[in-house]
Amino acid sequence: MKLAKLTERFYALVAPDIPNEWDVEEVLEPFIDESDHICEAALSHIPMIWPVSNSLCFDFLRLLPETLKQLSLEQIPRWISITLDHYETNGLRSAQRFMTDDIPNYLAQLGGSGGLSFDSIEKKLLPYIRGIARKDLQICYSRQIYTDTTSIYLPEKLSFFSESSDNFLYYKLILTFQWGFIHCGIFTVEPQLSENQVPSEFLQLRHYLNGFDNPALARDIYHVLESLRVRIFLEQEFPGLLRASAKQIFPCLKQANSNHPLAGIQHAVIADKKDILTTLSHLLTEKEAEPYIYGKATANNSVALTARLHKILEPHHTNYLPFERFSFQGHFRLNAVAAARTAAKQKLGEQLIDLMTSHLLSLSREKLLEIYKKDEKKNMAEGTAESDVTMIMDSELVRTADQEKAAPLLVTINNQEITLPQELADFSKKFFDEFGQTPARFLSAAVGKAGQKMLETASPEPPEESFTVNRDVIVYDEWDYRRQGFRKNWCSLHCKELSPVHSSFIKNTLEKYHGLSLRLRHQFEMLRSQERFVRRQREGDDIDFDSLVESLSDSHAGIPPSDRLFIRLKRDSRDIAVLFLVDMSNSTAGWVNNALKESLVLMAEAMEVLGDRYGIYGFSGMRRSRCEFFHIKHLTEPFGAAVRQRIGSIAPGEYTRMGPAIRHSIEILKDIDAKVRLLITLSDGKPEDYDAYKGEYAIEDTRHALLEARIADIHPFCITIDHHAKEYMKHMHGPANYIFIDDVRKLPLRMPEIYRTLTC
Repeated sequence: MKLAKLTERFYALVAPDIPNEWDVEEVLEPFIDESDHICEAALSHIPMIWPVSNSLCFDFLRLLPETLKQLSLEQIPRWISITLDHYETNGLRSAQRFMTDDIPNYLAQLGGSGGLSFDSIEKKLLPYIRGIARKDLQICYSRQIYTDTTSIYLPEKLSFFSESSDNFLYYKLILTFQWGFIHCGIFTVEPQLSENQVPSEFLQLRHYLNGFDNPALARDIYHVLESLRVRIFLEQEFPGLLRASAKQIFPCLKQANSNHPLAGIQHAVIADKKDILTTLSHLLTEKEAEPYIYGKATANNSVALTARLHKILEPHHTNYLPFERFSFQGHFRLNAVAAARTAAKQKLGEQLIDLMTSHLLSLSREKLLEIYKKDEKKNMAEGTAESDVTMIMDSELVRTADQEKAAPLLVTINNQEITLPQELADFSKKFFDEFGQTPARFLSAAVGKAGQKMLETASPEPPEESFTVNRDVIVYDEWDYRRQGFRKNWCSLHCKELSPVHSSFIKNTLEKYHGLSLRLRHQFEMLRSQERFVRRQREGDDIDFDSLVESLSDSHAGIPPSDRLFIRLKRDSRDIAVLFLVDMSNSTAGWVNNALKESLVLMAEAMEVLGDRYGIYGFSGMRRSRCEFFHIKHLTEPFGAAVRQRIGSIAPGEYTRMGPAIRHSIEILKDIDAKVRLLITLSDGKPEDYDAYKGEYAIEDTRHALLEARIADIHPFCITIDHHAKEYMKHMHGPANYIFIDDVRKLPLRMPEIYRTLTC
């Protein structure tokens, strides 16, 4: 292909940018002698690289002729994608280094051999570990392998095996083993401390181990014993992973200090189950070993054995060298655990404060006056009310595990007993399960915060702007379909709060739809609980004739008949959380904006009767550096005057960059414990922004964000009024996950009906 034609094509692809003519000719000149097929392939990658970095694009074109001697054209797209990952993670020099120096390693990975990097497996392992842990654990890379109970730290690169599949299996084993430490509670055991030891708020274990004459030896004994316990637990829960590890990983692991007295227990961690008793016999009696072998041991077993073994081994190890463990066992960093649990407790405590504050503000004025004594108003205004607050588990009622789950929480404030709603009671019990107590300081803070807000709402000041800015700026990745990878830390999301605006909009809407509002409230009242018939019960409301016929047939055939002959009507309480995400782009001006707000008013009024948790947020913005996310109603916030006024203040903004708003909504819903979690988007058009966020690129990023929601067990649904929606909605949302409303005036009528369909 001639240079003039190559240059012309290049300028067309990077328009409206006009790079230096000499630079362009320099990088394109080597392609003059290449075939048209190679030239077209090279030019096709320019739109992917140029928007990220002009310099990197020139480097790519400069290096491509030489690179094609090592890589095929089919391997180039993946090579570019990894290069861009390096650029967005570590900068231009890192990307250039990969392009020039790391091609042999890249070829090894393509061939299914070679080492694996943390970056290459993070997206696969994160959904895996969150799925088995059923909580939002984080995974990070570090020089050491360990867990602090909220995050698991893995090596930045694994090249232990020659095959990448084996290295991936080893990553998975390390991750699962560290989770096993968390799940089995090896860090939160509470051994009996001696009188001269100081108890920790969370971690008596740390002080217990430090109390030995040789703390390093005590830690190693406890760690090895707990590693054995976790190995047996994982073998029961994940037999496939342990079988594969026993075949491919364990035989390759060597013990560096096989002469150490703990080597026998250490070897049992990777030994065949039938050989474990033999390997343990050097230090443990058969009675001590059996609970570990059969998966019945607890952390307290290991605590007791640690004391006994330390007494035996310590005289022989005055100059003790730390015991070298297998890498998947990781390190024992109890200080990191203590710090992480302190942070987790504070985070849960802040959520508890918000929930309790919202509940107190929802009580009747008479109840509030009983709680807040008149002589405490001054303190409440200063947020320093010193109220007598207690929350205890009614342990006198607890007899069995089922009764323990149902045991009520008793909350008294200034001798006034408070009935907790189900959500707050569940959250408080979650706090109890995690930390064993609910510190009074969180409850007192909620009482003071509620009192302060109660006084503030008595004389509200009119807002000066349509919204107030929250200082939180959150960075999100963005999916680039052309490279089949994320643009790292690409979008800055600014969280803002719509300020309440006093207007007659809410009043006018309720008057306009008065009949519909009453009908919706009645219909939603009927949805408060779900009823279904459960067959084959030992007792019930009616006879199950199918079971009766089977029982008679069995009796005639000489088979003992079943006693499950009844049908029982079962009522299941709803456990639903929904987030309404409202498009506030400039295209929603006029009738569209008005219909959106009317729909939200009617939905909110009806859902207050239903009792489902729901939040309302809006989004808009311009360019990736200013994506805006507006708070209208939090999921735990009561539907009061402030929320109604925020709905009335919803107004058209700028553009429709959906990806960051959806990803932030996912993060909000992840923190909500509910059987059904819905993300309902209300939009008048397809995603689009002022920059290159248009067309296929914008649709694919939004589609990927919605896939991320499904991975997080969140069901996304879209209500759109775009007349061209059928062209892209099925691809973006999938079949049956969206609905098109042809007349915006019908939106207030249809939206409650759609919600009923989604949640029944």
